[in-house]
Amino acid sequence: MFFDTLINMPENKERSLVKYFSIVIVLIYIGVFIALYLKADEPFSAWTLSDWLINYTDGGFKRRGLLGEMFFYIQDITGLKLQFQIFILQIMCLSGILYGTLLYLKKYKVDLFYLAIMASPYILLFPALTVRNAGRREVILILIMLWYSFVKKSKLNDALLWIFYVIFLFIHEAGFFFFPFLLWINYSKWQKINIKYFLSITVAAFATMGIIYFFGGNVNEGESLSILKSRGVVFQKENIFDMEYYFDFNYVLQYKLSFLVHAIELLIMVFQMGLYVYLFKKESFYNYLFCNVICLLWVTPLYYLGIDWMRWNYIYSTLLFIVFTLLLKRNDSGVISFNNNAIKSSYLIFSGVFYLLVLLHLQHDTMIEWIQSYLM
Repeated sequence: MFFDTLINMPENKERSLVKYFSIVIVLIYIGVFIALYLKADEPFSAWTLSDWLINYTDGGFKRRGLLGEMFFYIQDITGLKLQFQIFILQIMCLSGILYGTLLYLKKYKVDLFYLAIMASPYILLFPALTVRNAGRREVILILIMLWYSFVKKSKLNDALLWIFYVIFLFIHEAGFFFFPFLLWINYSKWQKINIKYFLSITVAAFATMGIIYFFGGNVNEGESLSILKSRGVVFQKENIFDMEYYFDFNYVLQYKLSFLVHAIELLIMVFQMGLYVYLFKKESFYNYLFCNVICLLWVTPLYYLGIDWMRWNYIYSTLLFIVFTLLLKRNDSGVISFNNNAIKSSYLIFSGVFYLLVLLHLQHDTMIEWIQSYLM
């Protein structure tokens, strides 16, 4: 049967495929960078900039205010517009993520199934499918984890991971809900549980969150918009300073199908990588399953506290992809090398159909509207 057909390609064609795959992804990201520049150059700013600009100037210490205060300082010293400071940081972070992810293709033995997972709308292609959410602060957390996946095993790098993670919590406290991934990636690198390290970083994470919760002020203490206007950033709508979030179950019920699809999409991402582990790295399957249960339980409160489920899916899927990649066999040849995993066409067809549905979902819930119009 067609769905059971094994896909076999000569190695030279596989290398060509990787080359063209990389070129296409780079071109897509150049398009994302252009879109981010256009947003930075608009007279009125919106979501792609607003949450970067939470600051301590308005009301003192608060959650997420560290970077905004740093941008203010740089503007005072150099005169560089806040919008373009953020744009530069977005480009640096997304370029680092793109470079590191594509570098995996050279550092590990790969196959078509791995390429299909990498191209997921919730991993490498997410910024292109929703520019409104491209370059948000979670890219810093992803870049930290990606960096750690490449560096050598050493106490110094473990200490740097500890420091970078704690600093990130002052940039975005949502990083706390992905804390198990930090322990998982450390375990994957060392292949053992370092009790002292795990305990120290756990205490540090909880202490940081305690400081933020008990001593941090509101995102907007009343003067944020006027302070930013005086610094050349004007918001009309769609900014974090005008948003007072509280959990509204009626809102969830109103868009229940969309939220349900987000949840299903996340589980399918976990399943897709899990299937690869089960088929080709079976000795790691129960570890993969156990760690995902912990990560899913830990992240669940974030889905209650914030309605940006597509962003949470993106962070979860990308961090899971990093840990998943560490399970692959390393390639020390210096050139792109492929494993001997037998890939069936059904795997790729499933991935293609699933990604198409995700694309439709992320684009203004097109899929949900179609279902409601024609099937309900």
